[in-house]
Amino acid sequence: MEIKTKIKAASLSILAIIIITITVIVLGTAKFNTPYDYPLVQLDSGWTISRDGKSHPIESLSTASIGLANKGDEISVSTTIPYIGNIPQATLEFRSILSTVDVYIDDELIYSYGYDYTIKNLMLPKFHHFIPLPKHSDGKTIEIVFTATEDNAFSSFSPFYLGSYKDISNKLLQPNRLPIVIGNFLCMFGFVLLVLSPFLIFSDNHDYSVMFSALISIFMGFYILCYNDILWYVSNSPAVYTFLEYVSLFLIPPCIIGFIISTRQVRALGIGKALLSINLAFVLTTFVLHATNLLHICHFVTFFHLLVVCEALFFVISLVHAIITKRKKASDNNAASMSATMLIVGLICFLTCAITDIILFNLLKYGSTGESSATINFTTVGALLFMICLFLNYFFHCIEYISELSTKKHLEGLAYSDSLTGLSNRTKCELVFAELKGDYTIISLDLDYLKYTNDNYGHLEGDKLISGFGNILKNSFTDACLVGRMGGDEFIVVLPYIDTERTERDLSCMSDLMAYESSREVHIKYSASWGYANSKERDLLKVATPQKVYLLADSRMYEMKKSHHDQSLSRLYDDLLKNLSGKAGDTNNA
Repeated sequence: MEIKTKIKAASLSILAIIIITITVIVLGTAKFNTPYDYPLVQLDSGWTISRDGKSHPIESLSTASIGLANKGDEISVSTTIPYIGNIPQATLEFRSILSTVDVYIDDELIYSYGYDYTIKNLMLPKFHHFIPLPKHSDGKTIEIVFTATEDNAFSSFSPFYLGSYKDISNKLLQPNRLPIVIGNFLCMFGFVLLVLSPFLIFSDNHDYSVMFSALISIFMGFYILCYNDILWYVSNSPAVYTFLEYVSLFLIPPCIIGFIISTRQVRALGIGKALLSINLAFVLTTFVLHATNLLHICHFVTFFHLLVVCEALFFVISLVHAIITKRKKASDNNAASMSATMLIVGLICFLTCAITDIILFNLLKYGSTGESSATINFTTVGALLFMICLFLNYFFHCIEYISELSTKKHLEGLAYSDSLTGLSNRTKCELVFAELKGDYTIISLDLDYLKYTNDNYGHLEGDKLISGFGNILKNSFTDACLVGRMGGDEFIVVLPYIDTERTERDLSCMSDLMAYESSREVHIKYSASWGYANSKERDLLKVATPQKVYLLADSRMYEMKKSHHDQSLSRLYDDLLKNLSGKAGDTNNA
């Protein structure tokens, strides 16, 4: 079993790696790029930067060091608009982060953005500006003024493109094929799991892990789509998807912690729950502060990065320790270890990718290059790999659960089954009695001729009589909730309804089966006495407990047993006469 499990794990892991590799290679190729209709120019050289009353030319805008722009800082860039051909409507595109924007051509204001936010003290979202330029603008001076509205707002400029609206949109969209596919896949995968999760939550197992898997997938998908500005193409509310970007990012760690806790794959559940509470409190606090405009959500990113790194180290160490402990304790517990291994592999890959992007982002933002060129490509691939590993984790977790359930049923079968008949034993009958409620009928049965069969034909024939009667009961009462042997020649049947006609029909079927089986035997005669009572009997005083119903059925059974007792005496007399006549015949022959 251990070798088969390892082979399955290796096969699924290799398949996951192949899928990711093919996805990255196919989506990363430039063969699918749409050709441009008109010339498209990236305005990177020839700019002059002005800040704090000082101006200086730069060789490249993408590598220019401007330092961190804090609240109120005003930074402007200016250049001469080049001639790029006969474009029906030349458009300038660039992106701003947490800042207002004013655009001038030859000192004439042609575009403003963000002041409706600042008046209300709202956080300015990141925004892609598409500014149609007036005709015959080539050769004129364009100046773009950025005014930061938050501390640490930005430290570099995004690329400036000049061309047609369609060509620029394609230029921005085409490099994001991989985030688009992975982000949409994670969102759809998460919503499917979210639909399935209530069925598992309200099942007997109360499995919350699928719900947390769904939330992880959804929030990762939304974060990837929001960070890469994919929602910009389908939404005209940049404030919504900018806020959604922060919220989805902040909600990923508590969902991962919730998943780890729900699967109980670490020992330090108390610490895990405490960290989950801290993360939820952090998300709630940032949401309230942002909604009330006391402190915008963008100010919590650095603290979030530190918190994530600390939590990642703790849970990775805890999971590794749990795996080592399990492998030391029991070598046959491979399924459980394998599920934990899948989780730790996925978590380490995702955290490694995410921490790499976090480090690169902070180095770029607080370094000389600036964060405009920062990406989350590592996190995107890591998120896909993590969700595949979560799926594998759940797969092996199910194997473990099924194995434990099978073992449990096997042990329950040994503890609660009668070894001779395979019916429920007395202990199981008493457990069923303790849970009986509502409408039910109890039939008390007593097997006839057991002592007679044992005394005359041996205990092997007696055991055959008991086991055969057990089979007759199982075939007669197919809709019973309990068919059991109380001990010796005493049997019991519990029907989950009150229907005298239906009960009599089952008893008639039992009588027919006993007659048929008796005709096939030489020494064994199947016969039984029975009596039944239901939970709404008038003969029962006050509350009709299962014990009282059984006693009433048992008393009625003894009434039938009296008549059967006379029949058994008659059969004993007949057998004695046969034996005597046989002996007399032997004497005469001699």
